[in-house]
Amino acid sequence: MKYHGGLAKRGELDFSSNINPLAPPGFITGLIKECEYSTYPDYTYADLRGAVARFNGVSEDEVTPVNGASEGLYASLMVARLLGKRRCLIISPNYGDLEFEEYCRLIGLKVNHHIMPHSDSSYLLGDVKAQDDDVILLSNPSNPTGTLHSRGELINLVNDAGLVIVDEAYINLSVDPSMSLIGSRHSNLIVVRSLTKEIGLPGLRIGYVYTPNTQVMGLMRAVLPSWNVNSCADKVAREVYGKYSGEYSSFLEESRMAVSRLRGILVNGLVELGFRVYESAVNFVLAEAPIEASKLYEALLNKGIVVRMPKGFVGLGGKHVRIAVRGVNDEERLIEEIKRILNGA
Repeated sequence: MKYHGGLAKRGELDFSSNINPLAPPGFITGLIKECEYSTYPDYTYADLRGAVARFNGVSEDEVTPVNGASEGLYASLMVARLLGKRRCLIISPNYGDLEFEEYCRLIGLKVNHHIMPHSDSSYLLGDVKAQDDDVILLSNPSNPTGTLHSRGELINLVNDAGLVIVDEAYINLSVDPSMSLIGSRHSNLIVVRSLTKEIGLPGLRIGYVYTPNTQVMGLMRAVLPSWNVNSCADKVAREVYGKYSGEYSSFLEESRMAVSRLRGILVNGLVELGFRVYESAVNFVLAEAPIEASKLYEALLNKGIVVRMPKGFVGLGGKHVRIAVRGVNDEERLIEEIKRILNGA
């Protein structure tokens, strides 16, 4: 069962896809224009792996590129099965809950969900009961809750479980990217990253996987198809992490400041309209609407605005919506339209 955001049609205002509101950075446009499509990319991706590794301060043998974070997560679960893992514990609500649950069962992994406890204001990791033969799947920051788990919390999970897969697609847009586990020397850890949310080009499909475990990395590369990353994505990523790494780092810092400011505007507007908004550390918020999410979704869609429904997530109710951070004018329009809907206009 696959259900995602980002399905807004041309001309619609898309709050369903969590794209950096400052993206794309100026240097990206030229890179796209310079893309070469007439030859295959290097299927070893040696230069790309080197650029990613240098940017993150790890060995190039510890990273491999993937066709977006989703491919990295699918491949990681297959690797877990090849390693003999028999149960997947998904920390929910989580990106692709039902999708990955279905995939796990197809490849022979039993699935359980650990539902994160929450108060009126925030979600917490809670007491995760992991076993040595478990593979744990989670996102940090959590998608859709926006919770940023501490590095210490996650290390405790890694110490207890057989294998831990952490989706860090949004961590560079979070309030504290140092919570990342990239660079951790734990041999039972896989970290999956996405570049395209940060630079605002989700259709480009480029990310990478990190693990210090040579056996796991060997299986990862065996599972992935040859040329899984296209020539354009290869070039753009090499330049972002290489030639333009300084500009990219500055852009991320600027983006984090903007996200914090814009998230505050969005949260205040929603709270004033009677929404319960959970604490978020990243460029989207999870909120509980005063009316059913389906009614809000349809009413907004009629006004050319798309938000993310709770479909596909485990542990969310019928009033939950995920709303991405966007520019001030877009957020003001969203708040005004919701106000009209709630007032029956």
